[in-house]
Amino acid sequence: MNIKELSNKLWERAEDVARHLLPNGKKIHGEWCVGDLQGDKGQSLKINVNGKRVWCEFNGGLGGDLLDLWVAVRSVSMHIAIQEAKEFLGIRDENSYFEKPKKQFKKPEKKGILPSRQCYSYLASRGISEATARAFKVVDAKVFNHESKTEVDAIAFPYIRDGETLQIKRLGLERNGNKKIIMAEADCEPCLFGWQAISNSERNMVVLCEGEIDAMTINQYGLPALSVPFGGGSGAKQQWIDYEYENLERFEEIFICMDDDEAGQLATKEIATRLGYHRCNFVHLPKGFKDANECLMKGVSRDEFIQCVISAEKLDPTELKRAGDFKQGVIDAFFAPEQYMFTSSIEGLAEKLKFRSHEVTAVNGVNGHGKSQLVGNFSLDAIKSGLRVCIASLELRPAILLKRLVRQGICTPEPEREDVEKIMDKLNDSLWVFNVTGKAKTERLLTVFKYAHKRYGVKVFIIDSLMMCGMAEDDYNGQKAFIEQLCDFKNQNDVHVFLVTHPRKGESEEKPVGKMDVKGTGAITDLLDNLVTVWRNKKKEELNERINRFPNIELNEKDEKLLASPNTLLSVDKQREGEGWCGKVPVEFNAYTNQFLSSDKHTPFNYLYNRPQNEVLSLKKQSKACESR
Repeated sequence: MNIKELSNKLWERAEDVARHLLPNGKKIHGEWCVGDLQGDKGQSLKINVNGKRVWCEFNGGLGGDLLDLWVAVRSVSMHIAIQEAKEFLGIRDENSYFEKPKKQFKKPEKKGILPSRQCYSYLASRGISEATARAFKVVDAKVFNHESKTEVDAIAFPYIRDGETLQIKRLGLERNGNKKIIMAEADCEPCLFGWQAISNSERNMVVLCEGEIDAMTINQYGLPALSVPFGGGSGAKQQWIDYEYENLERFEEIFICMDDDEAGQLATKEIATRLGYHRCNFVHLPKGFKDANECLMKGVSRDEFIQCVISAEKLDPTELKRAGDFKQGVIDAFFAPEQYMFTSSIEGLAEKLKFRSHEVTAVNGVNGHGKSQLVGNFSLDAIKSGLRVCIASLELRPAILLKRLVRQGICTPEPEREDVEKIMDKLNDSLWVFNVTGKAKTERLLTVFKYAHKRYGVKVFIIDSLMMCGMAEDDYNGQKAFIEQLCDFKNQNDVHVFLVTHPRKGESEEKPVGKMDVKGTGAITDLLDNLVTVWRNKKKEELNERINRFPNIELNEKDEKLLASPNTLLSVDKQREGEGWCGKVPVEFNAYTNQFLSSDKHTPFNYLYNRPQNEVLSLKKQSKACESR
């Protein structure tokens, strides 16, 4: 809950708040009347409790909203008033669920602190007036110069919050070469510099900057400002947020004006992330100016500087985009040729299903029906399209996996040695293997995939299979977490992932399985982009084997019907993008080459020679004939 919302909640219960803070008052004609902020008798302090949202203490001229009243009546700081108001309203926001940092801090020593004298002339050389210096309670000091082993004149910047000095930072008036002499006291509470110059009633905005003199400069420009204590950068440099988070709740908007360098940008990102993007703004100084004090020294006017703050960039999270940011993508989706990474070489499937970037495709099927062979086909199609592939075949040793892939690639189980060497050389530039057989930890698998994508530009990844990824069959939470990680991987990177899955055990393998039969958590089919199921007609294959052995066998009506049915079905059970086509594609599994073909009349494709196998055989035959002559 931000401070504006809290103020509104208090006004909704204005009379309850008035009674709570000033119980000696009386309600007269829609106003809660009391003598003063101390609760004495009278009517000089009036709080409208009938919806006008105003109060006024006529003797002192005070007014504001009910948070201002809370501060005035209780004599507390604004952040204490916010905490007490939340408790009164029964509000527990996200901060109240965490313990506050508990640590004992030292109070700063005031040794070497002197009355103000030289600091005014030094600050004047930086454009800072004596009035500004007094508002920030800056004084003279001494600091030890470790190089010269002497004490030198310095300025002391006191870090004061709620009237208590929490830190004193000293800046030497001389330098060791170009190096500043700076001393901050050890073991003091990390806090922001400049609270002492900000009115307790200031709630609209504050500027966070990087340096005490910058905070004084911005204050002199007319804006409330606080400086971070440890400069730019991230991590421990911004440890102060742990201790100032609640104190900054009072401001509706925070304008971050860090130095224009890499450390400043890192600090800006971390501060905005932790304090909330919704109320942080990034101030861009005029081009060529490093910080606020340089602007002052080089003549940037008050109006110019304030305009920089007014036009500050809203620090929206990188994930949050306006619809217009995607205008060209929407136009392309309607009018440009469809974008995809590659298609299958299987005619009939290629027109129906495109493999796009930022997708995960599950390949499902009963054991022995060709899931691994199908993803092998897909990997060769991807390589043919110029893409790089990484296969995690957790069920096969790498040499056996590659033997199967070579067989598919050159269309024969008994290749010539020369062809094996050639295709292995070709695959060496396009194919990587995750060298683990057996169950793999999903974290390591994804770490290696990310490396392969960044280091080698791999765009297509194959996991064969989900059941070998180190999770129990009934570990649905673990499976869901892994699928979510896979989706994060493909969403964040320009890749396509194939995941081999298994169906639940059915009565038999005679009927094709579908989307509802994938074994494991429902998140598999819910979260993934495409689902392809492979089913081989084993009964038909058995019948064909019998016919081959006994050509004169008599066939009955059931046999004739079986022969007329598809040899193999590839079912697209889910397709999220494109036209979203789903349906079945009848194909032929060629056991000789381990390739899936559109029909038994279709020729396998030779990926080594990049042409149909019948053309390759013809060319080889012609070559041998020429050699024999």
